[in-house]
Amino acid sequence: MKKIHKARKIAALLLALAVTFTAVPQTAGVAYAAIANNVNTVRANSPKLSDTKIRLNVGKKYRLTYTGMSGTVKWISSNKSVATVNSKGLVKARKPGKATITLTGSKATLKCTVQVRLTQKQVQDQLFELYDEYPEGMSWTNENHSYYWKAINTYCYGCIAFAGEVSDRLFGKDAKVTTHRNFDKIKVGDHIRIGNYHSVIVLAKGPDELLVVEGNYNSSIHWGREITERELKASGFYVQSRY
Repeated sequence: MKKIHKARKIAALLLALAVTFTAVPQTAGVAYAAIANNVNTVRANSPKLSDTKIRLNVGKKYRLTYTGMSGTVKWISSNKSVATVNSKGLVKARKPGKATITLTGSKATLKCTVQVRLTQKQVQDQLFELYDEYPEGMSWTNENHSYYWKAINTYCYGCIAFAGEVSDRLFGKDAKVTTHRNFDKIKVGDHIRIGNYHSVIVLAKGPDELLVVEGNYNSSIHWGREITERELKASGFYVQSRY
């Protein structure tokens, strides 16, 4: 009898616990849903920019929009030489670099980072425009040309001084440098260091060859030399890109 009585008590306790734990999630679920709905409502009404980061090629335009702000707002670019913005949020990419677009109003201050890049065609066009300043056969040696290449924090001479100077002219002194060793990823305007003894700038790229422009080639500037992928790999090379 004692065992039966004890079993009934345990059964009753389990039933009570089952009812309790069934009710708690339901109650909690209702509370959770109410809180979540409130959070979503607050988010929907919070000031927000359509984008917090955009990438544009030089010459392109992009319109930023906003929600959750009323009244007078003001658009400001931190670097107008890189990207401008008008009173309607229209961003214009002017030259490579970064700019922060800020939207200010009575409710908030919102920011968007703009990274402006060049297309390979634009880089190639700019390279050819530099021909008059760096013509074929112009004297260029370790002795008569040096350059501080800020992007790699190095004082350069001869061929690499030419590469650094031209790269900065194309992309701007503040453009970051990334390094790789993949022939397929090479782009027009990239700096290629060959065998750690010579530097060139890519003028054009084919399936398995490059045309380059270079300084200190036979003590002068030379345009249009062809270098094959096989030659690069045989010598060893790395690429410094600013795209």
